[in-house]
Amino acid sequence: MARGGRGRRSEEVKVSGKHACRALFERWPDRIIRAYITEATIPEFRDLLKYCAQNRRAYHVVEDEELERVSASAHHEGICILARHEVADLDTVLEERGPMTLVALDGVENPHNLGAILRTAAHFGVRAVLVEPQADLTPAARRVAEGGATWVEVITVRDLVEALDALADADFEIVATAGETKASLFEHRFAPRTVVVLGNERDGVTRAVRAASHQRIGIPGTGQVESLNVSAAAAVVLAERWRQAAAAPRPAPRGGPLRPPR
Repeated sequence: MARGGRGRRSEEVKVSGKHACRALFERWPDRIIRAYITEATIPEFRDLLKYCAQNRRAYHVVEDEELERVSASAHHEGICILARHEVADLDTVLEERGPMTLVALDGVENPHNLGAILRTAAHFGVRAVLVEPQADLTPAARRVAEGGATWVEVITVRDLVEALDALADADFEIVATAGETKASLFEHRFAPRTVVVLGNERDGVTRAVRAASHQRIGIPGTGQVESLNVSAAAAVVLAERWRQAAAAPRPAPRGGPLRPPR
């Protein structure tokens, strides 16, 4: 399976929103290329502007209309940063050992859902989120993530089933959410290395991805609505995964890599 070359390529991205820009500055100040800020927002980011001045990074004080044009959003919150982004790849994750939580998104393309999932993933210590090529990490998604996109890597995979097979070979248990199953999230014991798979709200997890999964679990509720929004479902599942890991970490499985039932 071709997962991308060794080493990381970089690209330029725009990050807007106060929380997202603050997270970027605190974790990766050296990646800042240029900053745009309104006069009213300066008091909250004097340390960032001081850093830019000391390190020869340009910053521009602009009006709201100009910042809306630069950020391509009316919800910029008074600041936008042009930054260098290191593109993550699956090979890096496959080489890492030890307990880890990943999230894989099957057909989830809405940038607000993606941003909300990244925010939740950062809160619950997710290592990376796997997405398909059509799921674009837009400036809107980064803003909604409230800094989550800085702490959680987003890995684009060409073929999600192949990526899950590779992760299964690396001792990850693949756990897919499915509304039709009677297996409860709250009765499932997560493995130390887990991939949580979430499908879109229209079709859920596809048949091919279900076949590549070891377990399928549902979120019990009243049944008065068909399902949860995918970002809400992510929050429930990842909270339970976090609770279990914090309460009683399970020993690593023995006997070779996990493989999905065929």
